[in-house]
Parts: sequence; C-alpha cells; structure tokens
Amino acid sequence: MSIVSVIKVDKYDTALLERAVDEHFDRLGLACDIKPDMKVLIKPNLLSARKPECVATTHPEVILAIIKKLKSLGVESVTVADSPGGPYLAANLSSVYSACGYKALEKYATLNYSTGSGKVRNENGKVIKEFDIIDPIREADYIINVAKLKTHSLTGMSGGIKNMFGAIPGLVKPEMHYRFPGIGDFSEMLIDLFETVRPNVTFIDAVVGMEGEGPNMGTPKNCGYFLASRDVYAQDAVAAGIIGIPTEKVEMIKCAEERGLFEPADTVLVGDSIECKDFLLPETDDDSYLSGVPSFMRGTLGFFAKRFLKPVPNVKKGSCVGCGKCAESCPQHIIEIKSRKARIIKKSNCISCFCCQEMCPAHSITVKRRLKR
Repeated sequence: MSIVSVIKVDKYDTALLERAVDEHFDRLGLACDIKPDMKVLIKPNLLSARKPECVATTHPEVILAIIKKLKSLGVESVTVADSPGGPYLAANLSSVYSACGYKALEKYATLNYSTGSGKVRNENGKVIKEFDIIDPIREADYIINVAKLKTHSLTGMSGGIKNMFGAIPGLVKPEMHYRFPGIGDFSEMLIDLFETVRPNVTFIDAVVGMEGEGPNMGTPKNCGYFLASRDVYAQDAVAAGIIGIPTEKVEMIKCAEERGLFEPADTVLVGDSIECKDFLLPETDDDSYLSGVPSFMRGTLGFFAKRFLKPVPNVKKGSCVGCGKCAESCPQHIIEIKSRKARIIKKSNCISCFCCQEMCPAHSITVKRRLKR
C-alpha cells in the first residue's frame, strides 16, 4: 500500500503550513524515523535565482514549516541543499538563496555552501550505475525531498522524481542530457538517480504551481494542494492528475511502473480529494501544439508533427541580454554569444532538452517546430 497524504492549503501561511506538516508527519508515521542526532537534509527545488512569487522554486515557507517540525522533534543538524542550474559554486548558491527568499531560513537551519561532490554507485541501475552526487546529500542520515509542482518542457511535469536531478552538481547535469538525449533513456536515468539517493520522504509544494513553459518560464497556477508520501512514484502519479496529464504520457512514471516500482492499484489517498486543475502545457507537448487546430484535423496533423517535426529552441533577439546562461547549459555546445546576443549555430544537432530555455533569465527562448533531419 502506497499512502499519499493530501492536504488543501490555499496560501503560503505559516500557521496553515505548520499544521499541514504536522498532519503529514502523523499520517505517514515520520516522527518514528527521526532521531535527534541525525543529519537531516532538506532538498528543495532551487532551479535558479527567482523570487518565490515566480513559482519556479519551492516556497521558503514550506521549507520553514518542515524545519520547525524537525526542531520540535529535537533534531539539531538540519541542512538545506540543492544544486541549481549553472556552475556549482558558492557565489551562485548565495545568489539563489537570496533571490528565492531562503536567507531568512539561516536562523533555523544551515544553508549549504559546500560545493564538493563524490561518486555513489547503484549496481541495480538500468542505464547508469554511478552518479556524481553533491556532498550534503551523500553525507545525510535522512533525506527529505521537497519538490515544486510544475509543467516541464522535456519531461512533461516536474514533481518528486525530477526534483532529485538537483542532487547532481552544476554543469554535470548537461552532461546527463548529452548521454541520455532521448526522453525514454533520460527518464530511466532519473529513476536510477532516485533509486540511488533514495530520499526517505517526498513533499510536493502544489499550493501554487507553474503551468505553461515550465520549469522556469511558465506562469503561476493556483492549485491549493500540499502532498507528502514515502512512495514518490505513486505521489507523482497523483500530481500528474492535478496537472491533467495522463500518467501514460509521463515517461518517468511509465518507467517506474515497468520496473515494478509503481503499482497504481496500490495507491491510497489519505485526506482531501484531488481535482484536476487543467494546467496549460508547454509548447513542446503535442496536444498543446495542436490546441488551436480544429478537432477533425488533429489526427492527421498530429501524426505528421510526431513523425516529421521536432520542437527546438528559438532565440528572441530583442529580449536576449547576452548573459551566456544558455550556452553554458547546452549539452551539445551549439549556442554561441555574438554581438551580445545568443545564437543557435546548428539546430540539426539540437537534442531538444531545452536546458537553454530552462536557464534563460530573460525569457528569450521560445519553442519552434522544424523538420527532422
């Protein structure tokens, strides 16, 4: 039986979130896990230096409520750590903490500034058996994964499974996109990674999610949910239902089910009921791409689009600031900065990972479709 605890929380209110965390702990029996001498690691989604109201990152009030619960259980060592996009450097971590509203958490817990990492093996891995994992995660006794519910241009959605990609340091992440360019293999890699780290519990901040061009360029979507589970696969399936994506369209969940890690019939919702919020999906989604097409034409055009077209990034020169974040994150190294503007120099080599769009602070990269070659 896979219990997914669901609580309706309609705003980032300290008292509401603290009560919700207490309820999640009770329903899942988490207090029994906790010992005062543990090194507890909280892993939020800190994708980039964005304000909380941009909804690209886990809201700091959610993290604070979890920290306070741990402190009430006598835990002294609580560390908050993630590897955001870009280089895994202390200066980058500091700017992300400041922008995301996490500096205020320093009076309650330790914000990680260490940038070390090391190899962790998982002999049961399907497509990869060894990962480079950041030190605070490797050294933790207990790991609490705290994701943000968002749409995602590559994986369709970002929830508990995808959040663990931040366990990999900085610019090693584009290397993973290069090694696993197809969505199938990339999703298998994410499952291998999650099974290597094995967080003890996952929370999902779905109070306000992100729809559209997620995980960084979308818009806020009021959902009013706060989820928790020991079974991330069942939990992500529930989260997909909130977004309105069938689980068969989410490769990560399909891979988990095929491996026997997820059995839909075993999922038990405890607490509030779930309602589909019908998120606007990214332009990379075939259904979203065809949304303006008359229904009688979608079958033919959908077949053509899937077989002959592929989504690729396109730079809007007018708003590009030439910061180089896109070039830095491109696993294929096909983006250059010329005359203070980004330019994609060989789109035929693009693997459609959309790391460039994900890391663009100016929202200057859109999705276009072009003929496959």
